[in-house]
Amino acid sequence: MKVLVILIGVFSAVSAEEMKCNGADGATAEACDDGVVACTSPVWSEYGGMSAQAYGCGACPADSTATCAQCDAKADEGCNVKVAAPADAQTFECFDYSLVKEALVASKTATTCNANKATAIKCNSPGTAAVAKTYKVANKGCGGCTEAAIKDKTCSECCKTKCNSASTLAFVLAPLLAVIFHVL
Repeated sequence: MKVLVILIGVFSAVSAEEMKCNGADGATAEACDDGVVACTSPVWSEYGGMSAQAYGCGACPADSTATCAQCDAKADEGCNVKVAAPADAQTFECFDYSLVKEALVASKTATTCNANKATAIKCNSPGTAAVAKTYKVANKGCGGCTEAAIKDKTCSECCKTKCNSASTLAFVLAPLLAVIFHVL
């Protein structure tokens, strides 16, 4: 009986092999807690750039496939290798918008946007029919609008770096306001 208990203990120690995942730098394998079978890493996406997901041990959160990559942990090395933007990726800048006193206001500094070399530069901003309290700017202003959002005028897009700033929109609104005041 003692031999059986010893054999079970030895088998348990061998079968509970310590898994490793790459840590914060995405290149150095670190030991995971017992029972961890997956590793995580960030994801690079067009217009969104590199996600905020950390490299490490454990599974991705539910519904995070666009921002988190997961692989099966290994005993000898981290499967979550360093993620990088494509070598020919381009960067440009767009402005994000946030709700300030019930109005959507462009940020003072532009966000750095990422896209593949062959992808057109596009920025988005709230359209004339956007409801300030419920409108969500896509990708912090980087990239275009959906066809439906353009059609219903809740989103507007432009095709140059920093083209979606509040000063750019003022050029559109100034003539409209002049017509309104002239009619009144």
